[in-house]
Amino acid sequence: MHKIIKENYDSIVKRGLITKKTKHIDFIDKIYEEVNELEEFTNYDNLKEEMADVILTVLNYAKHYKVDIEKELIKKIELNKNR
Repeated sequence: MHKIIKENYDSIVKRGLITKKTKHIDFIDKIYEEVNELEEFTNYDNLKEEMADVILTVLNYAKHYKVDIEKELIKKIELNKNR
């Protein structure tokens, strides 16, 4: 998972879409944008791509703020199992 996160993040940084000036609200806005596109999917293939966009955007957000999202996901799964 860390390899996927790094490769995606680096590709978005290379395109100039994430910089040192990218703020929390910029990621939130992008997540909303991707969720809106997911909401408007027109076919199954489009749905899969839009789902991936949402997830990758959240992963970029975590990477940018140095959150070990894999660790956090594991913690959350354990919490959910014990509810």
